Amino acid sequence: MNILTYKLKFLVLSILLSIPHLLFSQNKQEASCGNITSSKSLAFYESIKPQLKTFESEFLSTNHSKGTVPAKTINSIPVKVYIIRNSDGSGGLSTLDLDETFSNLNAIYNEANLDFFICDGIEYIDDDALCHFKRGDEKSFTDTHYVPGLINMYFTNYIENESKESICGYSDNIGRNDIVVMKNNCATNGSSLPHELGHFFSLLHTHGADNNTQTTELVDGSNCDTDGDGICDTPADPRLSYKVNTSCEYIGNQTDANGDVYTPDTGNIMSYSSKSCRTHFSEQQLARMYAFYMTTKNYLSCPSFNANISVNESETCDNSLTVSFESTCENMTEWQWDINGDNEIDYTTKNPTHTFESGIYDVTLTVSNKSKSIRKKYTNFIKVGTHIDLLDESFEDFNMLEKHGWTSNDVTGHGYHWYSNFGDTQSGETGPLDYLNSENKLNTYIYAEASGAQPGDITEFISPCIDVNYQNSELEFSYHMFGEDVGELHVDIKTDSGYINNVIDPIYGSQQDHQTDDFITKNVNLSSYANETIKVRFRAVRGNGWKGDIAIDNIFVKTIHTPISDNIYKVYPNPIQGDLLYIKNSDIENISTFTITNLVGQPFLSGTVTNSPIDFSSLSSGTYLLTLTNGKTKVVKKIIK
Repeated sequence: MNILTYKLKFLVLSILLSIPHLLFSQNKQEASCGNITSSKSLAFYESIKPQLKTFESEFLSTNHSKGTVPAKTINSIPVKVYIIRNSDGSGGLSTLDLDETFSNLNAIYNEANLDFFICDGIEYIDDDALCHFKRGDEKSFTDTHYVPGLINMYFTNYIENESKESICGYSDNIGRNDIVVMKNNCATNGSSLPHELGHFFSLLHTHGADNNTQTTELVDGSNCDTDGDGICDTPADPRLSYKVNTSCEYIGNQTDANGDVYTPDTGNIMSYSSKSCRTHFSEQQLARMYAFYMTTKNYLSCPSFNANISVNESETCDNSLTVSFESTCENMTEWQWDINGDNEIDYTTKNPTHTFESGIYDVTLTVSNKSKSIRKKYTNFIKVGTHIDLLDESFEDFNMLEKHGWTSNDVTGHGYHWYSNFGDTQSGETGPLDYLNSENKLNTYIYAEASGAQPGDITEFISPCIDVNYQNSELEFSYHMFGEDVGELHVDIKTDSGYINNVIDPIYGSQQDHQTDDFITKNVNLSSYANETIKVRFRAVRGNGWKGDIAIDNIFVKTIHTPISDNIYKVYPNPIQGDLLYIKNSDIENISTFTITNLVGQPFLSGTVTNSPIDFSSLSSGTYLLTLTNGKTKVVKKIIK
């Protein structure tokens, strides 16, 4: 053989043999994502889907509006930046690289109506030990270098996972942990930081939550909403590690369960494609991140530079409400208020006052100092005259964020929220389990999620305005409180005079013996509120741990239009002379019971009606309500002692 021919053949063979190696090396040398999506996180994302869908629809409809396009509200997200350096102060991410990283980040995330800014400067952590960092050891710096209410972002030289493999970074969005940890050379590659923040805002990898098995999402998209990443405009992805060439082309030939060949998007930021190929999110991914922020992370706020507001009052049952707004940050020089959600600037003063007519209104505040502006949107913030004709809420078609007049209020501001849910809650060993309706389908309910909140936190669930038109009215609701850390459930009623707390005795601790036990029904006497307009407030107080979910369901007001005839019951003497009240019962066929309450429904005495008198000696002088029922109808009488 000619030596030249041999050398040429050897050269061609060497090149051909080297191509797979080059592709493998290219992917092998790139550190992977260190994020782990737990089953707990997946359950949480599933539980808040109804709320997410509302904001996703709003986002997509704005993007697709014809004619005059509504102005987008870009929400400002504060980030506390920590740069880890050597103990002598050398090394670390440069401020130039940091500025370019944030510029690139915002160019991508502005499409999701999100904009990141550095809050209160950069903090440097000079510690050799933290320059080579292991995932799971966050407490070595978060105990001393962490600000609640911000995304705390840490940049270090090297990160490895529990298996000692190099990783680019990871995030933690459970409750209010709010941390992102990044390897320096990954933070500057253009796609890894957007990728990890995608996880922070609830996105999964395009191949799904499991990095070790092939996706079950089908190429034809028929299960796109439940499998893979749960988003339908990202093609099914077989996991792109080692399957993308230097031209960003998919070179795999895998097929799904139907035998269809995958055609993944190699440019999607949430994929495992090469870092340099990843350039964009899909539209539905953008919508999901915006929705997650508005639903779950809207509390993020920089202490020294924010668009936080306070008001004298935000809700009324009347047909008009005058609200005094206040921008609470003192470092601002300009203010722009959109107080009714029409994307028009209504006021430019710091503390405007506005009178609202009946309706539900969004409020957006944009504030500026001499160098920067930030903006924050408050959804369904003002509620005026939100009456409901008949309160009968089973939550089957309920969406927390629709304009129906219900309000969820995180009182203490630590991430303790009410969510609509069906099936189990996201936490094991607490909350309803296998809660089925008469059709053997999972019931929907509202629950206060204990995970991520702090002991003693308070969250409120407040009804629309209810007209109590009849004296013989009751509020009925069902509750489920199972778990070793269950806290408290209180029921309050608001009248024109303000809130009356604890109209029934507070419910403390776990109430069910087993997680599968049914909900317990409770009744609240509304007779003393006849001809008034009220609101009902369910107030949950978080216990000492995460095993403390509190659920409520089937809230409705029932009225007895035909009370028991006075010919059946004779009550005497009234006012009571001495301490004894007699009830003469003419209904000998049915067993009758009685309950003695105060005027706000708090019970004191109860029992079965007999020939013996009711002893009022333990009660102080005053006016009480006597409720008599035979199981079919009831009557309520005012008793004076």
